[in-house]
Amino acid sequence: MGIHGGMARLTYGKLSQAWRGEAADFTPLLAEQLDLIGETIDVDLAAAGQYEVPTAGSRRIDIVASGADGTEFVIENQYGRADHDHLTRGLAYAVARRARGLIVVAEQHRDEFRAVAQYLNDLAEYDKDRGIAVWLVEARAVRIGDSPWAPLFTAVVEPNAFTTVVEQGKQTTGELKEPQFWKAVADAPQVRSAVEQLLEVWAADGYRRRFEPNHVVLEAPGPSTSGIRTVIVLYADGRIMVPFSAYAGLNSGYPIPELTTDQFRRSADEMFGFTPGQKLARNAPGWLTPVHVPAVLQFARSVARAYSATAYSATQPDDTVSEQ
Repeated sequence: MGIHGGMARLTYGKLSQAWRGEAADFTPLLAEQLDLIGETIDVDLAAAGQYEVPTAGSRRIDIVASGADGTEFVIENQYGRADHDHLTRGLAYAVARRARGLIVVAEQHRDEFRAVAQYLNDLAEYDKDRGIAVWLVEARAVRIGDSPWAPLFTAVVEPNAFTTVVEQGKQTTGELKEPQFWKAVADAPQVRSAVEQLLEVWAADGYRRRFEPNHVVLEAPGPSTSGIRTVIVLYADGRIMVPFSAYAGLNSGYPIPELTTDQFRRSADEMFGFTPGQKLARNAPGWLTPVHVPAVLQFARSVARAYSATAYSATQPDDTVSEQ
């Protein structure tokens, strides 16, 4: 493992270094980790999507994703610099399926493509029913020391309307999102009681909580560019999500060794009732009740302690990339 000042070094590489086959390796990885792309573009995407989806003309769409409201997003991905074929093909697929948006993932996007995407986004603002929102996302491989490679995403072009909504949401989290969340759990008194207990103790421990309309994220200081990492997610319907792939360094490049052992995973699967092997595991609606609070709190605290105990040193390349 590379050492820099006594700590492991964060390094960057090409996608082909980490995942040899674009269609065979990288596309399936993206399809299984769509919520991470969703976090990058501030859109609530389902954790997994369909890939290699057949379409007219014997062609295939790389990935079809679903938003929280059931709308579709078409995703095209490629290694290296984005080309005309992926952008125009993706637009054709998105229009044909009446998708809400197109997401093009590549290692680099040309200036002229950025201009085209922004032009389409400007038009979409004037015709929200027929317009196609376009996101251009750049991806690269990152890892710390000799750990497994992880993808790091950066949105370089986003729809203006979406950006405005996101910024407003960030500024009004306490005013709007928290009441929306509590309204969502109004008809589930057992879930509400459990969430209230967890959040009260979590805040008393000095940790952060981040509200969204249908879930609340428990966060703690840890190795990342922002200095904050997700611990677990509590959903309004009583589900809990544990981001095992994030513990392993996906999208941050900072794996937490203590949280990636087979023993830790088996114990968590048994406790939460997860299906073994899920990278971003969610259990059944209604699972969270007051009886589960002590165990969930113990688990969350152990993750937070593991974060604080992990030393790291982020050595950025010349073209600095920030964590999304």
